[in-house]
Amino acid sequence: MKIILLSGGSGKRLWPLSNDARSKQFLRLLTAPDGTKESMIQRVVRQIRTAGLSDDIVVATGINQRDSIENQLGNTLSVVTEPCRRDTFPAIVLACSYLASKGTSMDEPVIVMPCDSYTEDTYFSIIAKMSEAVTGAAANLVLMGITPTYPSAKYGYIVPDKGTMADGLMAVKRFTEKPDIHTAENLIKEGALWNGGVFAFRLGYLMKITETLMPGLDFAGLRESYTELPKISFDYEVVEKAQSVAVISYSGQWKDLGTWNTLTDE
Repeated sequence: MKIILLSGGSGKRLWPLSNDARSKQFLRLLTAPDGTKESMIQRVVRQIRTAGLSDDIVVATGINQRDSIENQLGNTLSVVTEPCRRDTFPAIVLACSYLASKGTSMDEPVIVMPCDSYTEDTYFSIIAKMSEAVTGAAANLVLMGITPTYPSAKYGYIVPDKGTMADGLMAVKRFTEKPDIHTAENLIKEGALWNGGVFAFRLGYLMKITETLMPGLDFAGLRESYTELPKISFDYEVVEKAQSVAVISYSGQWKDLGTWNTLTDE
């Protein structure tokens, strides 16, 4: 299993603590098991390794964040930098192309996940199940759906087709992006899940999509032609167009530490 951590945002909702020069995921505000303070990105890397998921982690980030990542995590993982900000689809394409350039098998499961979700250990057991699902060809693309705790207008929703697959997997009926509160209430009654921004697929699945957009380019060529990739989210360009997509639900602790309210809770 290869893991791609997305670390592109600046977290401006936490201004002035976080800004373009000092992104939220590098703020040492959380308490580590040994009592010291750690950042969001340090916490998630520690949790990944403690869970035994993978020692092969790639951080997809902006070029201005490389120094912060290396300062906090040393040379224990790979860092792939975007030449410029282009949203999550180009960032994931570039990171996957990097993995391919290192000889990674096209059958290798890849997990893409944010670096700033505050979660517990069971979150990572769900990630392991997602990897197993794409390895076993249960679906080309597997998502994590967070069980909602309230009707929120801040998150996208995944509406599953319950009971259609084995091992906790459900086929996806449709997506609804950041609805109003009334619509969110109805979606929850329908069994909808928050889109947790975690995706699983085989490396070859995304490389085939990349080849149709930018044929014949290796990692270096893609990086040079980066501005020619569509500036669009992975959800819009890949997830919502996928023909074989499933979701598995996670009902444990999960918080987006991107606002003062959620951050001060922790």
